Amino acid sequence: MPDTGSGTAASKLSALRSLMTEHNLDAYLILSPDAHNSEYVSDCDERRSYISGFTGSAGTALVTKDNALLWTDARYFLQAEKQLDGEYWSLMKMYEPGVPEVNEWISTNLKVGSRVGVDPTTFLKSRAVEWQNDWSKSTPSDGSPTVLVSIRENLVDAMWHDRPEVPMGPIAVHSLDVAGETVTSKLDRVKAAVARSKSDALMISSLDQVAWLFNLRGSDIMCNPLFFSYAVVDCRVVDDAAAPVVAAHIFVGRSADIEGGEGWDDWIGQGVKDHLSDASVAIHPYGSFKTKLSTILSDMAADRKDGAPLTVMVEKTSCSMEIADSITESGAAQIKETETVSPVEKFKSIKNEAEIAGLKSACLKDSGAMVKFLAYLTEHISGGKSGELREAGVCDVLTSYRKDLDGYVGDSFPAISSSGPNSAVIHYKPESGSDEERALSTDEMYLLDTGSHFLDGTTDVTRTTHFGSPSDEQKRCYTRVLQGHIGLAQVVFPRGTPGLMLDTLARSPLWKDGLIYGHGTGHGIGAYLNVHEGPLGIGGGNVPGDVIRVNPRMQAYYLEPIEAGMYVSDEPGYYKDGHWGIRIESDLVAEEVPENGDEESSYFPYGSTGNRTFLRFMNLTRVPMCRKLLDLSILSEGEIKWLNEYHKSVLEAVTPLVADDERALSWLQAETAPL
Repeated sequence: MPDTGSGTAASKLSALRSLMTEHNLDAYLILSPDAHNSEYVSDCDERRSYISGFTGSAGTALVTKDNALLWTDARYFLQAEKQLDGEYWSLMKMYEPGVPEVNEWISTNLKVGSRVGVDPTTFLKSRAVEWQNDWSKSTPSDGSPTVLVSIRENLVDAMWHDRPEVPMGPIAVHSLDVAGETVTSKLDRVKAAVARSKSDALMISSLDQVAWLFNLRGSDIMCNPLFFSYAVVDCRVVDDAAAPVVAAHIFVGRSADIEGGEGWDDWIGQGVKDHLSDASVAIHPYGSFKTKLSTILSDMAADRKDGAPLTVMVEKTSCSMEIADSITESGAAQIKETETVSPVEKFKSIKNEAEIAGLKSACLKDSGAMVKFLAYLTEHISGGKSGELREAGVCDVLTSYRKDLDGYVGDSFPAISSSGPNSAVIHYKPESGSDEERALSTDEMYLLDTGSHFLDGTTDVTRTTHFGSPSDEQKRCYTRVLQGHIGLAQVVFPRGTPGLMLDTLARSPLWKDGLIYGHGTGHGIGAYLNVHEGPLGIGGGNVPGDVIRVNPRMQAYYLEPIEAGMYVSDEPGYYKDGHWGIRIESDLVAEEVPENGDEESSYFPYGSTGNRTFLRFMNLTRVPMCRKLLDLSILSEGEIKWLNEYHKSVLEAVTPLVADDERALSWLQAETAPL
């Protein structure tokens, strides 16, 4: 969990407000992302956590002369209520009725002409333009609009005296046998896509996009195999004779100085240098990015015979004010925002054959570890040792089963190990020895949301279980969640269908009982990359349509067409605040329904219509559902058939992995027995 540093809420706010006065600011925004719009950030970039005390991965803090407010979504309402000091901070529950968005609150509550400070490296250019336009429209004709003021030195950094050091871990080559495509091939695809948009270059700031494009991995952010970096790809269309010597530029080594400094060259490693050189990629120090970018663009512009400025494509959902301004201030280029995401993000989301093979392997290995772990818990807790095992401690047991697996790297996110009322906190993180940490027992529901990174893939799985006698309410709610999980897992749909349309399949069984959950149903997952990956999302059913209508981020996420090869989670849930929570999550890969043969006829007995191929999901997770929590009275024959077939596949796939563990094998056979 991020370190929220020393000092009280009062002292931190007082120090920040003093800095605001020095810069003549009426308000200051502290966002969650780093300079690369990362969801999960390094400890040194946990600025919002430091100033507010709230450690969730999503949220925006706004500090004015008289108020301190924290916006976050429904996943974190309970956590934020616990962590925020209510005497100084107000929780703004996003998307709830009557709760304004950040820019709306500023427009309504600050005087016209106010100055709102922001770190331009962490604030999206597209959002800045949107907010400024909104504020201008609401300004009286005789007044000056509220303005965003770029403060290059982050004010939280300036007051954060015990701020963690900036990491600069080693970079490693992601081997071709698991990447499935060379860097040169990826660059060629990207260049072609960017050139079709009439752009000359592509600016990349998202860390997972850089890692994917150049087949590299790092360790600068906990649980994310990433390294701090930027990249510029030359996408000009020229004949072979005039092709640029350098195909792309990459900037690495954040804690190094502008020239790299002593040891920078050796830090990169000869293997990485040769790997990038083979693809005609130039390497530069991270600290030289702003100045070197201007030189790169000026040199490219000098090659133009018409004297026109270059057009640099930037991703609307990740390009910061700082990057956009650096491009235009070079005097050699203009920016062109993507409508949604960059070609790199799209290509990365569609896994190739080698990546899918790796994901299958990773999920199966991890499933075997999960089966051993759940068998261990069942024996110890149901066998009279209830209360001896605690939420945080049992995570070490799971790690012990994973660490010897082939290619295991580490957790893909901090495990959510939660018992009883803690399981109702959607993104609860157990802290060993804390007052909140609970012992596992036969009297409470237990929810485990966990994942692993392997060199060949990334996993994210959730199972909810009960070690005693669950109530009828718990069994009914669990079964409703399972029905939603099955509904999405077995759907057949035309290629290009967006996640917004599939979301209802998972929520409908819960709606029948008046139940809702306040998070998305599915998210993209990387291939040994981020556990949360764009551009795909399955969701939208937890917010009103009028919210989606005016939210470009939600529109892009939930309207992204689903293509074969996309790797996504299936995770409906239900949470009874203060009592217990349920979530079931498996990892799926979209694949085409076979066009010929008996398998197709079982799907389409009279043939399919239209010119779009049909897709289905292949379930890669092989972990049993909890039999004890089933309410068979509300399961249909089709759902029981699906569950029996799923458990049969689990038994067949996992048995060889646990054959040497009598406890795990016995538990697996019992949990997968036909209903």
